[in-house]
Amino acid sequence: MARIAILSVPAYGHLNPVLPITGELVRRGHSVTVFNEASFEPLIRATGAGFAAYPPVIHLEDFSRTLKDGDMIAWIEMIFSATGPLLGATYAALRDDPPDLIVFDGVALWGEMLAKKLRVPSVSISTTFASDAFARDFGQFVQDTLNAIKLSPRFFVAVLKMTWHGALAMPSPFPPLVPRRGTKTLMMTSRDFHPPSRIKASSNFSFVGCSIAPHTRQEAFDFSRLDGRPLLYISLGTLHHGNSAFFDTCIDAFRDYDGQVLLSVGRGTDLAPYANAPANFIFAEAVPQLAILERARIFLTHGGLNSTHEGLWHGVPMVAVPQQLEQFHNAQAMQAAGAGITIDSEIHGQHVTAAALRAAIARVEAGHAGFAAAAAGIGATLRDGGGYVEAANRIEEVAGRRSAAIQPESAIRPLSGKA
Repeated sequence: MARIAILSVPAYGHLNPVLPITGELVRRGHSVTVFNEASFEPLIRATGAGFAAYPPVIHLEDFSRTLKDGDMIAWIEMIFSATGPLLGATYAALRDDPPDLIVFDGVALWGEMLAKKLRVPSVSISTTFASDAFARDFGQFVQDTLNAIKLSPRFFVAVLKMTWHGALAMPSPFPPLVPRRGTKTLMMTSRDFHPPSRIKASSNFSFVGCSIAPHTRQEAFDFSRLDGRPLLYISLGTLHHGNSAFFDTCIDAFRDYDGQVLLSVGRGTDLAPYANAPANFIFAEAVPQLAILERARIFLTHGGLNSTHEGLWHGVPMVAVPQQLEQFHNAQAMQAAGAGITIDSEIHGQHVTAAALRAAIARVEAGHAGFAAAAAGIGATLRDGGGYVEAANRIEEVAGRRSAAIQPESAIRPLSGKA
């Protein structure tokens, strides 16, 4: 049995792929404690792992705000500013009885530094593409420079706090910026789907497919509301929920859609304004997305990597309407694979129109068989990596403790019975 500390970050898109890995490690008999913001405790404890709360330094709202704005420099400053305090807190919690292994999210800079400071092996888990896969254009470079100048005092203070923990603990200067490297770095995607990047030639990076496990999802849904007609599923994920303007555009676009339209509007969103929506619409705050995708004909998505992976896993053609730059890159990879199309209006500050949405869905409907086949092909590469089971195998290898309790192969097969 190994004693494992997992340093996560307060964002559903980062935590959801780690939950099945956590549960698998617990099932194999390892002692696992996960550090995160207090609000995520119920989700984490449901895996059987222990939980430790970060001090109130970094919050879900911080991730949401910086990623919604698409300000990469503000996001980096947020990570840098959180690193000193979080490193101090986690080091104090673990220094007297260090774990056998540190597992950290690929953006958790404090996790990389903690492993160095405690002198224990580490595994980094990346739930995003590597940052070197995407070049910044000249306009973005100029804006980044201006933002960096504006935030330079905060960067200076943040780096000073990081340096206080010792030169030997400082993070690796080698690119890419994201993910941060561990003794082993796990990429939660497939080599086939990941855009060109130097990490593909590095033995430090292992592509293990995507981490999908329906039993870690807690949302409820009355499936009797689905009547068997073709299902158009629409979701903007957890960061961009409550976008009433976009949802109203969807109503205009698909009031005459020849099937049902299920729109997940986000936790805490008031459903009352949609009480008089067209009869073919179903509105819900949140849904069990994996089970819905098993039944969906087309997925209208924001292009978050988890949602994109899940659509591909189920062989569902997609129309992506990215809300920020990272999602645009994910959507580009999906489109390049032939699994759907991308509408880039929103990332350029223009609201997508009902006509554009209708045209995109019509185009996917017309070529549905080809789009679905391409999605299923990439989905197969995501499954072949082994997912959360293979991730647990790699973690055990680094920890030097291997369990005989390996999950049966059937547990990582895709859901069956798609309508």
